Amino acid sequence: MAASIILFIVVIQFGVAYIAGQKGVDVQTRRYMTLGFFGAVVACMVAYDIAMMDPSYYDILGVSPSVDDKTLKRAYKSLSKKLHPDKNPNDPDAQENFILMQEVYDILSTRDLRETYDAYGQEYMINARISPQSKRVDLSYERLLMYHAPFYFISALVAYALTISKKANTARPYAFVMLFGLAIAEWYTKTYHEALPYVPLTIYQQVECLKNIYHYLLQGAIMYANLTYIDLEMQSLFLLSELKKQLDRQEQQLRAHETILRILVQHVVGNKKGGSASSSAAGALPNGEDAKEAGAKLIDDALSNLPAQAKKAALERKRRDDASAAIEKEKAKQGKEHPWSLYIFIGLSLLNYFSK
Repeated sequence: MAASIILFIVVIQFGVAYIAGQKGVDVQTRRYMTLGFFGAVVACMVAYDIAMMDPSYYDILGVSPSVDDKTLKRAYKSLSKKLHPDKNPNDPDAQENFILMQEVYDILSTRDLRETYDAYGQEYMINARISPQSKRVDLSYERLLMYHAPFYFISALVAYALTISKKANTARPYAFVMLFGLAIAEWYTKTYHEALPYVPLTIYQQVECLKNIYHYLLQGAIMYANLTYIDLEMQSLFLLSELKKQLDRQEQQLRAHETILRILVQHVVGNKKGGSASSSAAGALPNGEDAKEAGAKLIDDALSNLPAQAKKAALERKRRDDASAAIEKEKAKQGKEHPWSLYIFIGLSLLNYFSK
């Protein structure tokens, strides 16, 4: 079973990756293609599991599970003549095969033993020590509970362990629902098997197929959950980091715009007050850090006292300067050599021109 699941996972992963890589196909079509591919792979794997099953008692006698007692007896007589050790002296396994055939016929010809074998298979009969010589068959509630409980308990633990990660966590409810559905299907198959459509398998073989389908569906649900998983925490962190970067860039741009605006305002104020006012203001500034602070205070005062029209004109000039600078920057990217000195000269010239 483990080899079948590994093969199933590999085939599904390659198939899903191929379908996802198809360009020019819309999302809905890709979903239908994925579901169709998944169903086809599950059908092929179930057919493979049926082919790899051990031969049943009916296969040993060469009859179907729905055979009646008369046909079963005729098949046994015909096969006993064929497999008798006296007629196969050169076969070292003839005696063993003949004894096995007799045991198989004794079980299938006894009604209680045959029903027990059909429902639970050879493994259960061996573990329960049921043989053709058994006078009674123990099908008590405790015995059946001990037979079914380990599988469903271990399957629930495996489903929980496989869906413990964040990516596969969304598949956990589906896993437990499918496991509950498997229990209902097994009970219905064993209780009302006569009402079901005929299949050339015993009841326990049908149940084994249902269990295999459950494992395939579980792996498919986990793979689908991994493919469609969206980590909201990581996405939120990514969006927050991108927002922080944008805010940092905007802050840098605002600082740069503020610096340019201060320079433009200084030019406007200087042109309005005349050269004498600019000279007196510049001469009033002390040297060093105090000069920077005093200059900044002077520009702030001038900016606060600037009329609304002057502010608007200054902003328009700044926008034109930014547009010119952006055009020059784009041209610089297209060239191999970047004459930065020329760009700086042009920018300063434009700034000086628009500040008049």
